Formats: sequence, structure tokens, C-alpha cells
Amino acid sequence: MESFQVEVSAGPARAVPARRTWTPMKIAVAVILVICSLLGELPFMVGGPPDRKRSRVGAQEDGQLWLMQGGPGAPSHPLLNMISVVGKVSYTLDHRGTGWSSALDCPKVRVKPGNLPWGTSWMKWVGLGNVSTETIDACLAEVSEDIGAPKHFTAANAARDLASVIMAVQAETGSTADVGIHGFSYGTVWARRFLELQGREFPIIVSHVGIDGVCSADYDFGQYALAANRAGRRLLDDYCHADCRSMLGAPAQGSVSAWFEEAVQEIDKAVADGSAGLCGKHLWEQFAKSSAPSGWTAKASAKEALGVFGYLSVTQGAGSMKNFVTFVITLRRCVRDAAAKTIPPDFWAVADKISSQAFSASLYFNAKPPDFSAILHHVVGFGDMWKGPPELHAWGSTDAQHGSCSLESWRRFFDERVVWAPDFVTLMSRYQDVFNKYGYRENYRLVHSNGHMASNVTVLVTNGDLDGQTPLRSARATFEALPTCKAKVELRTGKHCVSSDSCVRGVVQAFYRGSVACPPGSLTPEDSSDLQVALNKFQSGACSSNTITWQRGFLDVDKCGQEHLSIQCNQSGASVVESYDFGFTDGIHGVCERCFAKCLKLLGQANVPNSRCVCAAEAASCGARIGNCTDAGFAFCSKEASNAGCADVEKLCQEPTAIRAEDAAAPIAV
Repeated sequence: MESFQVEVSAGPARAVPARRTWTPMKIAVAVILVICSLLGELPFMVGGPPDRKRSRVGAQEDGQLWLMQGGPGAPSHPLLNMISVVGKVSYTLDHRGTGWSSALDCPKVRVKPGNLPWGTSWMKWVGLGNVSTETIDACLAEVSEDIGAPKHFTAANAARDLASVIMAVQAETGSTADVGIHGFSYGTVWARRFLELQGREFPIIVSHVGIDGVCSADYDFGQYALAANRAGRRLLDDYCHADCRSMLGAPAQGSVSAWFEEAVQEIDKAVADGSAGLCGKHLWEQFAKSSAPSGWTAKASAKEALGVFGYLSVTQGAGSMKNFVTFVITLRRCVRDAAAKTIPPDFWAVADKISSQAFSASLYFNAKPPDFSAILHHVVGFGDMWKGPPELHAWGSTDAQHGSCSLESWRRFFDERVVWAPDFVTLMSRYQDVFNKYGYRENYRLVHSNGHMASNVTVLVTNGDLDGQTPLRSARATFEALPTCKAKVELRTGKHCVSSDSCVRGVVQAFYRGSVACPPGSLTPEDSSDLQVALNKFQSGACSSNTITWQRGFLDVDKCGQEHLSIQCNQSGASVVESYDFGFTDGIHGVCERCFAKCLKLLGQANVPNSRCVCAAEAASCGARIGNCTDAGFAFCSKEASNAGCADVEKLCQEPTAIRAEDAAAPIAV
């Protein structure tokens, strides 16, 4: 396998093959690997050495900084240069089973994965999908036969891999400078295993450990939906004040998040009973109906479909979360408009948003790195971080009917309380037995360890308070339990993994540049240390008091698909902006033709009956509403309605502000 050395200069990064030099240390490591493989036990580097990458920020004899990726299942090499520290050479090591090491995968079984709504994207990203347990069983059997037993693909073994490679680089370069490791998300589990094993199974070789987006000792994947929901609630209850309430139309008092949850439940009920109108039908047809077969949700419902959109917004940060809130509130307004005889004005913008969100959900499967291993994701997940339905009392539920071990009680709680995520618990439970059959269960002491006391080790904990994947509570619990010199940064309005954020960069730089920051016997950095000075600067700066601005409460009311924003027409229908050629023939300046085409597209996507008749009336109505191309609109409407065989064409087009039920659409039932 080729490794690549990435040289960082003032220009763009350039990847070149590293020279293959067989040093005594490399020969020794290779011999150990061969002996272990012949003995049938593979404690290190299963399936070939994990690939390492190097970023030259300092000289070769300077200290090492290793970046460790999350997932689990994501490769580390894309992180190279995520954090660059002067005087440190940055490296990454792909976790065994993913990236440019031997991927944990089953290509033979993948050949015929089944009939999937979104193509052959099963188990490609975070392991969501509609693959049967029988298929997964066959996949893991192939992995066991062709690669190695899944029990070897653990966070602890990945920590052992990292230690062996760090020592090999030290031997190769002769460097005795400080070594740091920095874990992101699941990489923090990897780092905590390293802290536990360092000084026990291998020497204390790392002096600085950064953990960002922290998985604590009691974190498990059963909490995943709760974490996203907690982030959404925090956004609304901590960052939506009087101006935000006014823009959203929320009550002046009380919980904004509770009010928002009621809006989601109202939409869900209207879609279920068929009273949600065009907007509800579009949501159902474009995503909700297929969300369960495609593996995004446990059941097809408007609430879980919106939960998918909410979860995707949480992964992208506060801006996307705000957009999701305004989208839901506008969708509810459109649903409440369902009894109107005309197409609700909100429909155009809401339909576009639903379509784009559904596309994003599809892209989430299809556009992620091909070297991600979803099989590894589940092997590690069920081995290290899965306990089943979560313990709800720890998340603030005091209702006695909700327990911590019943899938049914979890589902009741989810249906009542969780609106910012789909039901990950039920989705994962489908596969737990088959992964337990082939996988492993990490021992309790190792899972719950945060390392042991070491006088020459400092740990930096960073997290965003709107992190919906590894919540702030997880970082705080880990920080309190750390038995060594430590510091932490909590970034207000921060999303998942914040150490590369400009607000936090100064603290991270000071952390890795300095020596151990705490005086002997103390767990607190010394006041005069570079780290404490940087922490004080962060606390006194604007970043420590970040707020969220809500410019508007709703999506724009978008009549006729935004075409009227592009062309300004006067009352006679002549284009005011004569210097632009919009492709219209003489006498049909304005929006009506394009409005009709967009109307047909959106109503067609929602399977609305008689959509051509509905859109013909809307085309004329559009011209009348915005005061342009009115005559052309009526003529165009008559032509389209007549071609579509609509009844009473003349009346339909001459009364553009009202669409009769018998001439337009049948009742929209979902």
C-alpha cells in the first residue's frame, strides 16, 4: 500500500508518494504483523496497516500532532490540516477498517443488495438503510472469512495501532519532541482508550490530548435522537427571545420549544387525516411516504419526515436550524390554509423547500466518502456504544410510564416528545442481534474509563452548546471525570466539533505549543501558562457571548414560483426592464407561462388530480394578483385549460381568484 506525504506550503497542498525506506523499525513491525497473522491472532492493524498521512508544518524533528476522525467508520485522512500548529508535524491515521486501509466491507454480498428506493446506497454512510438482517448476516460472514473477525475492529485496538505508529515515527525521525493527539467525535472514544492504555500496555508517549465533540463514558447511540432534540430545544429556549418570538408568532411567555413541538404535531395530524392540503400532500409524496422504505425512519409519518429534516439541520449548525424552524412554522400556516379555494400563497416556497430537503436526505447517503465503512460503524457502535433504548430519566423525563429498557415505551416517548430527529433507536434495534452474533462487547472498565493519572499529560475538552450529536452534557461529564491536568472550552451557538472554529483556534494553538500547563498536584492550568492566558482571552471575548439573530420569522410568501421577482411588468403587460431578454414572445411579457410550468411540476410531484386545470386557473390568478400580463394570462389560461379538457373553461379563466372544486382538484387525501 502506498502512503502519501502531503506537503503544506504557501500554495495549494500537493500529494506525492512517500519514499519507501525500510528502516529497522519498519522491518520489525512487518515481522510482527506476519507472525501475528500466521498465529491467527491480529491484535494490531487487522487487514493491513492503517494508512498514515503527514502534513509538514514544522521540521521533521519537531513534535507530532495526530488527528483522529469520528464516525465511527469515517477515514481520518480528510482531516489533514484541519488543525495546524507551528512546530508540529500533523499526521492522520485511518482507523483500522476504513479509509485507505483495508475497508471493512463485503463486496460479494453488495452485488445484489435488493430493491432500494435510493439505489444501492445501503449501509453506505451512517448505516441507515432498508437492508434485511439476513443480508447483514451474510455480509458479516463474508467479512469474517475474507478480512478478519469483527471482534478485532475496536477503539482499543485502534489506540494500540496509533501507539505503535507513533513510536515507529519517533524511531524513524529520532525526535523526542512532544506528541499530541486530537480526536473528533468518535475519535474522542479512540483518544479515551489511548489515555487508559498509555502507561499500562505501552509507554506514556503522548503529552497533549484534545477531545472535541465528546463521547463520554456513559454515551451511547441510543441517545442519538435525544441529543439532536436537546440541541433543537436549546436553540429555541435559550436563543429565541422577544424579537424572535414576535417574528415566529410564538407566545410571549412559556417554552418556545414546546410551542414548536405542538406545531409539528399539528402538521402530522393534518397529514394523517387528509386535511393538510397541497403542502401536506407535497411533504407526503416527496419524502414522508418513502422515508421508511428508504431507511430514514422507523415508520412513514409526517412527524418523522420532519424529524429527518430537523436532524440534518442540526448537523449543519445554528443557521440551518433556524431555517428548519421557519420552514415548519410556514408549513403549518400553509396546512391551515388548506380549506381555501385557491392554491395557498405559501405553497410555492414550502414545496420548493420540501423538495430540496428531500434531495439533501438523498445526498446524505449518496455523496459521502466512498471510503467510509458503515459496517465498521455498526461493529464499533454495537460493541462500544449501544445499550438499547436510552434511560429517559437522565434526559429529564419524569413520567413513570417511560422506562429505559422497553422499545415500546421508548416509541411512545419518541412520538410524544422528539421532533428534531427520526427514531434512530428503532432503526438500530433491527440489527443488534446480528451484529452481536459476529461482533464483540468491550469490557465495562475500558468503556467507562477516562484514563488514569499521569503527571505529564494535559487534556483539552471542546464542545459546542448546540451540538446535536455529542451533546454538551457529554463533554461536561468527561471533563469532570478526567484525572489529569485539564481545561475546557464551551462555544455558545457552536455545532458538532468546534476546535477548528476561529473562536477556539487560539486556545488550541496555545494548548499544543506549550508544555504541561498545570503545577504539580493540580488539575487546573497555571495562571501564567500560555493555555490559561488563551482561555482567559476566550472567556473575555465576544465568542463567549455569541447570540443568534432571527432576521425573519417565515419563508417569503412566494406567489407563482418567484418569477414575478425577476420581471417587472406594468399594467399593460409590457416589460419595464426592456434591456433583458427573458425568452418571451411579443405580447406575453410577464410571469404567466413560467408560473404555469412550475405549477405543473410541483403539483405533479404531489400527484394532485387535474393539476393542469388547477395550474391554468393559477396562471390567470397570478397575473391578476400582481397586476401584470393580465390579458395574456387569461388567453394562456384558456388555451391550457381547453387543451386539458377542463370543464367550463370560460368561467374558470375569467374568475381567476377562485378555483371550483369540480373544475380543479379532487379532495387531497394522504
